[in-house]
Order: sequence, then C-alpha cells, then structure tokens
Amino acid sequence: MKKVIFDVDGVLLSEKRYFDVSALVVWEWYYSPRYMHLKPERLTADLDDGTIAALRARFWKNDEILLWLKQHGVNSNWDMVHAHIVVTLWLMLEQYMADHGRLDAVLKTNDDVQYLGSLLRGYAVPTADDVCRRLKNVVPDRAGKDEVFTYLTNAVQSSLGPSSRQWTPLASPLWQLEFEAFQDWYFGDELYEKTYGKKPYAPGKPGFLTREEPLGTVSGIRLMFRELKKRGYKIAIATGRSRMEMEIPFQTYGWLDEFDENYVATYSDVEEAEAMLHMSLDKPNPFAYYLGAFGKNKKHYLDYVNRPDDFKKGTYYVVGDSLADVWCARAMGATMIATLTGIDGAAAKAMFQKEHVPYIIDSVEDILKILP
Repeated sequence: MKKVIFDVDGVLLSEKRYFDVSALVVWEWYYSPRYMHLKPERLTADLDDGTIAALRARFWKNDEILLWLKQHGVNSNWDMVHAHIVVTLWLMLEQYMADHGRLDAVLKTNDDVQYLGSLLRGYAVPTADDVCRRLKNVVPDRAGKDEVFTYLTNAVQSSLGPSSRQWTPLASPLWQLEFEAFQDWYFGDELYEKTYGKKPYAPGKPGFLTREEPLGTVSGIRLMFRELKKRGYKIAIATGRSRMEMEIPFQTYGWLDEFDENYVATYSDVEEAEAMLHMSLDKPNPFAYYLGAFGKNKKHYLDYVNRPDDFKKGTYYVVGDSLADVWCARAMGATMIATLTGIDGAAAKAMFQKEHVPYIIDSVEDILKILP
C-alpha cells in the first residue's frame, strides 16, 4: 500500500488569507472599543488587499515574525496571534508596573481585556520591531513549538509575577478569546454562528473563507488527485484547519469527493481526540498524519499515540510546506515531499535541504513528476 498525505495550507491552498486575518485580529485586539482600545483608530469599511498588506507589514514586520514562528514549528495562526498578543501585553505591563507597581492582570473574559486596555491606555504600543526583538531574546534558536510557549510563559512570569501564568500558555482563557476573534474574522458572522451555535462577540465581519486562493489550477489539482489514484496511490488529508475551513473550499473546487472521509483529518478531529485522551496532539505532533494514514478509528487513538508502528502498512508520503510537517514525517517514518508554496516561498528550500528532505518541488502538481 502506498499513501500520499497532504497538508492543506501552503500546499493546496494559499496561507495568505490566514495571515491576513492574523493582522486584522491583532489590530482589532489593540484598537477596537470591543477589546483594548489603546487609542482611537478605525479601519476603512472596504478591506482591500492593500490595506490588509499594510497591516501585515505593520504588525508582523513584513511577515518576519510569522516566518520566525513557523520556523520554530508554530504552525497555527491562532498560536501566532497569541504569541504576538502575549508579548505586546508583557511589554506594556512592564511600562505600567514601572509606574504603579505590580498588576495581577486577570484575562478570562472580554470585559477583563477591556479593563486592562483602560489601564494601559496612554502607554506606548509596542512596534513589530519590539515584539520581534523580545521573542528572539527569549526563545532559543532551536526551540520547537511547545518550547516557544514554555520559554515565553516562564519569561513573562519572571518579569510580571506568577499571576501571568493564567494568561500566557496555549489553551489559556486568553487564547480562547483570541481564537473566537480569529474565527469570526475568518468565517464571517453568519458562518461563525452556524458553526459555533452562538453569535460572535464583535459582529460585522463578512469573512475570508470564501476568498481562498488555490496553489495551482483548480482542475489541475483535481486531476493530480485522480492520477495518483490511477497510479495505485491512496490519498489523504492532515490539516490544522477545522473541518468547516477545509470542507467549504474543497467542496467549492470539487476536491472533496476525491477523498475517503475516514482519511480526512482536520483540527476538529484532533481536538476531539485531545478531549478523549487528555493530551496535546496538534502539529508538530504527528497525530493528524496518523489519522490520515490509519483512519479515524477512535478505539485505536491511544494506540496510534503509543504504538503507531503496529498500524503501518506500506509506504507513506507527507506533502507539506513547513518544518512542522518535516518533523511529523520523520516521526512517523514517512517520506517527506516539500512544496515551495508556503509563506517562505523559494527561501524555504535551504531549510528543507538542511533537514535532508529528499523531494523538494515548486508546486503540489509537480508531485506527478516524482511519484511513478
């Protein structure tokens, strides 16, 4: 048996919209009256690509911070947004505490966020250079995803006191608030309410999910899936997207029917498994790739974690664009096929070569040139 397991973002669909939303979320968090409202600032109603590109440059240092986080295995834009907000709050609270002494900030609700914003209003809002510098000073070069947030949490606690541990880690109440803000921007109000069964906290967003951009031609990618199957390969998906985020563009482009649902693994599946097993399983943990490889058989989930070799049958290929995908492929003994269509573009080639990735291709459709 031969199986090709595709990541989605940076491989089949452009990451552009996720990074666009990352910029919009942090802008809203710092300047909207619904969040911190650190100073009056408005966005134009027409969020054209030029406006959004300017926000990405302003908050993410022309994507340098996004790239740096991705190179450390931080593959989720939710987590990237959290890192930016944590560092920004840290820098501003340092200013506040120098004037007023320790502040044990509680950040469990949006009201808490608004209150903290009222206290910090008038202090300088850190620039992207400030955020980037602090991250690089705190996190060692070889730190992986979980280590990034461990170093960050420990450094913030050392600076601000033990109460900061309530809001700095992943899966904290603060992270959940940021997640909800991100999903509303990405889904739009109507789909957000349909997906989560509640109205968004800060409504008025049309959403970006319907503005996705495929990384190749729609028909060419569909034909690639079919040709792989003709050549005897089974195909699967392992993505950090939620089920809805994956299904809507795949249905739009006519790709979804090419896959067996039992081998389509999304963040929603991983999240369900995490609740069952009480452990973190998102990338760079290879669990999503195990689901794509072995199927979504819940009775075996713990066995996938502890004894994955028991389920391996044949040869597996992982098609991804990031260091996290390389780590996943290596962990499950799969052959890595790297695409140069992620946020780094062709600049990622050096990283993949350093990691001894055997196949590096310009775009996903080129996979037909290397798999007979």
